Amino acid sequence: MKRLITTAAVFTLAAVTAWADGRQVVDGIVVRVNDRIITVTGMRARAAEHAAERGQPVPVEAYPALVQEAADELCLLERGVELKIEVPDQEIDAALQQLKEQNRVPDDETFTRMLRDLGLSLPRLRQRLHDNIMVNRVLSREVGELPITEEELRQRYERDKEKYAVTERFALEHIVYPVAPDRSDLQLKLARARRLVAAARAGGSFLELVAQETALGDATGGDLGALVLADLRAEVRDVVAAMKPGEISEPFVSGIGVHVGRLREKIPASYRPFGEVEEELRNRELDERYRNRLRGVVDGLKTRYVVVLHPELFTPVGS
Repeated sequence: MKRLITTAAVFTLAAVTAWADGRQVVDGIVVRVNDRIITVTGMRARAAEHAAERGQPVPVEAYPALVQEAADELCLLERGVELKIEVPDQEIDAALQQLKEQNRVPDDETFTRMLRDLGLSLPRLRQRLHDNIMVNRVLSREVGELPITEEELRQRYERDKEKYAVTERFALEHIVYPVAPDRSDLQLKLARARRLVAAARAGGSFLELVAQETALGDATGGDLGALVLADLRAEVRDVVAAMKPGEISEPFVSGIGVHVGRLREKIPASYRPFGEVEEELRNRELDERYRNRLRGVVDGLKTRYVVVLHPELFTPVGS
C-alpha cells in the first residue's frame, strides 16, 4: 500500500485549482482507494459506458450503486497489486481481438467508430480490459471454488418453488371469420361458422374443417397450442373459460369477426420439474454465493485500505 501523504498530494492536484481569491473545485473526487481515484468526470464516463452497453441512460437513483461498484473495483485492483498479479500486453491484445470477433467487426476503422459511439477511446478500452482481467484473477484467487450439492439445489427448489409455478393452460383450436367494417356480411359468416360446428359435432375433424375454411382465403385459424386465459381476447377468454375438454363452442362474435373454438385439453396448474430447472437453480445459487463471498472479500479489503466515497458529488451533467 502507498503512503497517505502521496494520496493527499494527488487529491490536491486532481480536485482543485488555484485562483487569486482562493480555491474552486473543478473535478471532485468521488471514489478514493489508497492512491487510486475516480473523479466526477471518470464516474460520468462510466455511466456513459453503462448507458451505451444497455441502450438506455443510467437513472440518477442508480448512481450510488455505481459509485459503490467503482469502489469495489478499485479495492480489487489494489489487491491485485499486492498479489503482484501482472497482465501482459499480449493478453490485452488477445482480449481485444476476441472482442472484435464477438462483435463481428470487419476492420479497425469500424472498430474505432464503434468505440467512439460508446464514448470510448482505444487506450481507455485497453485499460478497462487490463482492469477486468486483473479483477477476475483476484476474484479467482480470493473467492475460490463454490461447490454445490444436489441436495442443496433441491432445498433451493422447494424454497423458490413458486418462481417455477406454471398457471392453468388451455389447449385451444380456433377459427375466426373476419367481418366487414360495416358488418354487412355478419350473417353470412355466422352461417358458415354454424355449418363448421355442425360438421365437427357430427364427427368431422375440427382442424381439418378449419383447414378447409382457411384455404378459401377469408378465415384464419388452426391449433393455437396451450394458452393462458389472460393472454386471450376478452370475448374468447369468457367462452373458453366455460368450456369442457373436447367441447366445441357455438359461434360467437367479437370486434374482429365470428369465432369458433374447440378446447382440446385443460392443463392444470403445476410446477416446472426439478430436472428442467436444475441448471437455472445452480446458476442462481452460484451467483448468490459468489456475491456473498465477493462482498466479504471487498469488505475485508476496505478495513485495510483508505476508502473515501463522495457519492453526493456524482451528479448528471448540467445539474
